[in-house]
Amino acid sequence: MMKGNITNTIRRNRVLISAVPVLLGIALAVGLVWPRTVISEPAAKDAAQGPIQKWTGVSVDLPVSQVSFPPGNGSVIANAYCLICHSAGMVLRQPPLTQDEWTVEINKMRNAFGAPLPADQVEALAKYLRSINGEPPKHPSAVDGQAG
Repeated sequence: MMKGNITNTIRRNRVLISAVPVLLGIALAVGLVWPRTVISEPAAKDAAQGPIQKWTGVSVDLPVSQVSFPPGNGSVIANAYCLICHSAGMVLRQPPLTQDEWTVEINKMRNAFGAPLPADQVEALAKYLRSINGEPPKHPSAVDGQAG
């Protein structure tokens, strides 16, 4: 009879020992879920007002320039729209481009970067930038071979 009691005790202990990890897992899962299911009074008020958005301040330093574009047919457009993001010096230091190349660059500024230049002013600005930017070289540069 003693042997039967010992066998039963061993079985019971094995069941209890194997149940401990299961019970710990359940307790851990409930503990992790519990805070998400219980809303405190202040949290309930905040939730009723919608999600809380905290915005951080953004500071943008735009190029400072006392230089404007040289006078000419289109300088008003360049001063009004190009100087929003670029200094005149930065634009004036670009390699010589054809009018078509300037049109591509201007449309890139409009489409990819959101420049607010109206579409009907692109051609006039490209023509102006071409006129102040110099003549593109006729032969590739010996330095980089990319002039044209």
